[in-house]
Amino acid sequence: MLPSIMEAIVYFVVVAAFGLIALKAKTIDFWGFVASIFIGYVILIGGGWYWFLIMLIFFVITTQFTKFKYSYKEMLGFAQEKGGVRSWPNVLANGGAAAIFSIMELRFGGGIYAVAFLGAVASATADTLATEIGLLSKREPRLIINLKKIVTAGTSGGVTLVGTLAALFASFIIGITAMIFNIITEASPIKILAIVTLGGITGSIMDSILGATIQRIGLCEKCGKITENLKHCGKLTKKLKGIGFVDNNVVNFLSTIIGALIALALFIIII
Repeated sequence: MLPSIMEAIVYFVVVAAFGLIALKAKTIDFWGFVASIFIGYVILIGGGWYWFLIMLIFFVITTQFTKFKYSYKEMLGFAQEKGGVRSWPNVLANGGAAAIFSIMELRFGGGIYAVAFLGAVASATADTLATEIGLLSKREPRLIINLKKIVTAGTSGGVTLVGTLAALFASFIIGITAMIFNIITEASPIKILAIVTLGGITGSIMDSILGATIQRIGLCEKCGKITENLKHCGKLTKKLKGIGFVDNNVVNFLSTIIGALIALALFIIII
């Protein structure tokens, strides 16, 4: 059901207020702020306050862990760019799938899209924590498609035990929150916890697999650095492997879709 005019105004004010707080805290830039208003507003209209709060929990957790020991991760050369400030591509990559399922819930209802929403958010949370905590691992990561192969920290597709445990923890937190808010009433709380947790960790694993197989890796011909970015040192990088348009944001978006679909599949099977 579409909100009344007054409700729509309240939704916008609330979303804009949280966006301004994030902008002031330098966790997003101006265009990230615009994108966050769009994502948050759509989720509020489609799913309601509890859906929005879950997305807010995702944002708080991931931004805090992005900034955790940031100077050390920056020294390694794999910290989030611009001091951890997120822009619109990252906001859409992590929240776009959740917004899509919110629209589908508004249009079709039935509650099943809530499962997909939770799977998408759990995947985004799990992937971010796996990366940010995994970079702090004292053990070198291994390539997910060949676990015998040791790779350098920050390599796409590289996984660590501590990063994987962080992803599991992140998925669990989203699952617990879904239980507390009682978002899905068609299944027992324990089943919902299991579905969301498994969907999130699977999405995170798929993110690593996609990163190791199809994500674009380029060479900066100016400084010689291998990077995931399309541009480095102000110039386009030379593609070494992967699909040209598949950067980290595309991989993040695809993994949230996969996490959502896995959660849906588990829901159908278990229920």
